[in-house]
Amino acid sequence: MNRPYIRYRIFHILAVIMVTAGLAVSVSNSPALAQSPRGAEDVRVALATTPSVRVIVALRPPAQNADVGVQTQEVKDRQARIMEAVPDPELKVLHRYQSVAGLSGEVTAAGLEALATQPDVMSVALDLPVEAALTPSAALIHADAVHQNLGITGAGVNVAVLDTGVDVTHPDLASKIVAQHCFNRGGCLPDATDEGDIAQDENGHGTHVSGVIVSQGSQSPRGIAPDAGLVAVRVLGSSGVGFSSDVIAGIDWVVANQASLNVAAINLSLGGGAYEGACDQADANTMLYAAATTAARDAGIAVFAASGNGAEANKMTTPACVANVIAVGNIYDTASEGINWGNCVDELVTVDQVVCSGNSSSELDLLAPGVLITSTKLGGGQSTKSGTSTATPHAAAVAALLVQANPSLTPADIETVLENTGVPVTDSRSGRVVPRIDALAAVSQVITKQTVTFSGAILLQGRTDHSGTAIFLTETSCAESSFTESAATTKVDGSFEIIAADDQDFECLRASHPGYLSAQQSFPGQSLGSFTLPGGDANGDQVVDILDLAMIATLYRTDDPIGDINGDGLVNIFDLVITASNYQERGPIIISLEE
Repeated sequence: MNRPYIRYRIFHILAVIMVTAGLAVSVSNSPALAQSPRGAEDVRVALATTPSVRVIVALRPPAQNADVGVQTQEVKDRQARIMEAVPDPELKVLHRYQSVAGLSGEVTAAGLEALATQPDVMSVALDLPVEAALTPSAALIHADAVHQNLGITGAGVNVAVLDTGVDVTHPDLASKIVAQHCFNRGGCLPDATDEGDIAQDENGHGTHVSGVIVSQGSQSPRGIAPDAGLVAVRVLGSSGVGFSSDVIAGIDWVVANQASLNVAAINLSLGGGAYEGACDQADANTMLYAAATTAARDAGIAVFAASGNGAEANKMTTPACVANVIAVGNIYDTASEGINWGNCVDELVTVDQVVCSGNSSSELDLLAPGVLITSTKLGGGQSTKSGTSTATPHAAAVAALLVQANPSLTPADIETVLENTGVPVTDSRSGRVVPRIDALAAVSQVITKQTVTFSGAILLQGRTDHSGTAIFLTETSCAESSFTESAATTKVDGSFEIIAADDQDFECLRASHPGYLSAQQSFPGQSLGSFTLPGGDANGDQVVDILDLAMIATLYRTDDPIGDINGDGLVNIFDLVITASNYQERGPIIISLEE
């Protein structure tokens, strides 16, 4: 999503738009204007009425061409210099990131002025508040067909959901949790700490989002990737509200622990602010979102984020507006007479119609079902919610299906496949065409076909070096095959191995070597066993007779390979003996199926 962006300054605290039970609530739609590299007028304004405020500090990034270890150390060094130059209480550090050149904390007026003098500081901004952006929707995107027809369910793939947490005891979710963590100022259970290892949900939003991905279907609809694993990271409080610094800390934690977590996708059904176009350099918040999500992609993790529910046709929340984030908007998956969203009204709704309350911009990448989605409920059972929050996990779950189908896919591959195989949908507000995900089309494009291996050993009579025998494998009968292109060649010990797609029906396997009768097997089994080819067919007519003996006699005491049946470098009595022992034998010889 590398397109021009328009910079905005944050004049007052912006919260994202939260969809709860189908109602979009916009805390603020004020634009955020770009600040100077070390300027922070919005922070100064806030400090005029309070002793300290939460801020995000973007630092100079490390050298891009350095290895990861060097980059990590550079980030630590820059953070240490800032903490030494602006000590507590002027700057009380809350998050010191590992993969992101930045930190967050509470700053005083004196601390802000000190930060402004530090050469390592690129930008300082108020820590942007974020909120949750809130089946049978599987049928529209053909996820059910992926499960039933292709057997792809997300098995072996983990998805991280950064949200209000997850109901760790819900019957449809409990068995899917592979790891959990919490970053929520004074909200982590059980002791109201800033960070912890328990991601228990106290709001319900994260539980609902997680169910769209991995629900087991006992008390709520089955998820889009029901066999995927869930990494639950709580970054929002019990009210569904949090701060960008906590979200960035969550992304940073996943990246730092990727070796053990093995996450394929991060789901961010949340956001804050309102930005036109790509927002990577708009302010310190978006700078660190950009750095964190870049680190995630470099670690092999695709990042999906909700576009927001402010009914904006040309603006989205952050982190959805960040260039390397896959931004997801919502569409209807069923027709209806219409819905009033509070900030807009959709009348005479049709399938695949863009929801008027969903944000959009030039950075919107995908659309997915996001209206009246039924999923897991906090405390058990199921509930129904709407919004881009519910659309985003559809996309993240399909990413899990893609990675199971083809584990070699990169985040860039995933985004490209989802966009290229999606159903084009036109947003009537702007005329913008955005693809709606089609799980079956996407998975079908990348699926790694199952294979079958044919193996065995073909020995050559009279030889110790059994290499060079051509092995042919054809989809026509032995009588109809031309045997022009071999599938394998034997090694010195006579062994061979052919790996083929298991959707091919092979009818004939033939082994051929100059000077020897060929052998073949109809409807070959996977293991041929060991078979010895009879020597003496010097003229290659598939019969050992007087003509072969005459040819060898003519070449006697030469090194002509045509007559050198045993391959010892000389045509001699041994070649005649081998030929005579097979007199009147005819090929191709039928290889019986291995018992």
